[in-house]
Amino acid sequence: MSAIAQAVTTLRGWMEAYPFLPGLVFAVLCLILMVTVALPRILSWRRAKGRPVLDPMQVEELLNGPGVLVVDLREDGPFRLGHIRGSLHVPFGDLPRRFETPDPAAKRALVLVDESDALSHRAFDLLKARGFTWIYVLKGGMRAWRGANRPLAK
Repeated sequence: MSAIAQAVTTLRGWMEAYPFLPGLVFAVLCLILMVTVALPRILSWRRAKGRPVLDPMQVEELLNGPGVLVVDLREDGPFRLGHIRGSLHVPFGDLPRRFETPDPAAKRALVLVDESDALSHRAFDLLKARGFTWIYVLKGGMRAWRGANRPLAK
């Protein structure tokens, strides 16, 4: 008996002994794929609970009006590779020094942006504690912005 014939015979034996095995393997693969695709969105959703978030289309609509300032919290390298037009580059480490207190005359909303939105939520807490109002977070960060095929400036 050849090796292939022996493998086929063994496989048939497994299929008869465990008829549910192919469906179980398929279900596990589907579950792994679903978790891989959904996990970043689930994490973003959990971070955003109770905070005002905007999707890329909403941010782009705000950019067409006069009253928004996009604050990009990424480091220099990723910022230079592409950012939202008109955004102010303030690396997360410089944020406490650059945004000490709110300007009472400022009437613009702040939209915080980083790569995934994790730093934006931390920055949101910091700015809120310092008295800033009208703060939003780009839901999903620059990954969501690029995923929605929104324009990038370099």
